[in-house]
Amino acid sequence: MRNKIKFIFIISIMIFALSGCNKEEAKDETTEMLSITSTADLLNNVWDTFSEDEKFSVMGGDYENSVENGAGIFNIEDTENLTYMLYLPVDNVAMIDEAASLIHSMNANTFTGAAFHLVDPEEADNFVVALKENILSTQWMCGFPDKMVIFKVNGEYIVSVFGNAEIIDNFKTKLMEVYGESAVVVAEENIA
Repeated sequence: MRNKIKFIFIISIMIFALSGCNKEEAKDETTEMLSITSTADLLNNVWDTFSEDEKFSVMGGDYENSVENGAGIFNIEDTENLTYMLYLPVDNVAMIDEAASLIHSMNANTFTGAAFHLVDPEEADNFVVALKENILSTQWMCGFPDKMVIFKVNGEYIVSVFGNAEIIDNFKTKLMEVYGESAVVVAEENIA
């Protein structure tokens, strides 16, 4: 009888220890999923969760760093292009050290996504206000985007998206799933 009790006790300890290991592995996977190596990586992590039925033709980056079917890095020294394509006010370019884009190939008003890495995360609120005002005050040439959302991710990245409301809501859902509590919506507006 004593041997049976010892055996059950040892098996219980082993099961408890193994279940603790599994929990630790799950934590490591979550931490790995949240790591961001670049602004393009941040956008691609979200884009990669779109099913084939949800995807549409996209391009990323600027003219020198063009990427098909994914996000690409923007040369932040080309302030005119950065302002024209990603709607970042010229006065705020010095607040970032990296940018990337993910834009609908046929019509930027259908979907434009941008990610910015802040030099000083303490300036996030000022950056968001300027970016939001610039997007909302744009005189659109070919139709109006329906909706705009701006996120703060990991406290140091700002992501702006605008375009078709259904696409924007889907992107928002997926970004929140990918980055969880480290992603916060800081601005959301209907444009049209």
